[in-house]
Amino acid sequence: MLTLTKDRALALALLLIVAVMWIESGDIRPPTSWQPYGSALFPRILLVVIGLLSLMILVRSLLVKVPEPAGTKQLITEWFQNRRIILALFLLFGLYAALLPVVGYIAATIGFLVASLALLMGVNTQRKWIINLTLSFALTIVIYVIFRHGLNIWLP
Repeated sequence: MLTLTKDRALALALLLIVAVMWIESGDIRPPTSWQPYGSALFPRILLVVIGLLSLMILVRSLLVKVPEPAGTKQLITEWFQNRRIILALFLLFGLYAALLPVVGYIAATIGFLVASLALLMGVNTQRKWIINLTLSFALTIVIYVIFRHGLNIWLP
């Protein structure tokens, strides 16, 4: 049984678009007496090229054996596994937004930066911990000074 893969869907969508645009190109004004080919020639040449390339994609996708799709539970597990760092960063940001009015800008921001940089860099060496802590403290203080004294904006 044929399944609809990304390549097949793309090829079919492009062929449909090419067909609609070919029909619509018939509304382009016909050539005048001083024009040998008319204004519709170049768009139609491009449509033929796009159509041929789309057909090549479709034929190639039909020649490739498509593996059986995995179960729904396995797909969901793989989706979360592949995006665990992104999801953790969203959770950290939510926690940061919740803690900001409670503990204040400096403490919440340092905690958020330390945790997020640890997720992104992977702090498995002493050097990475030093970089993480230095960046977190320095950025927090620099941003606080810029907003408080440079822009005269109070941070929580």
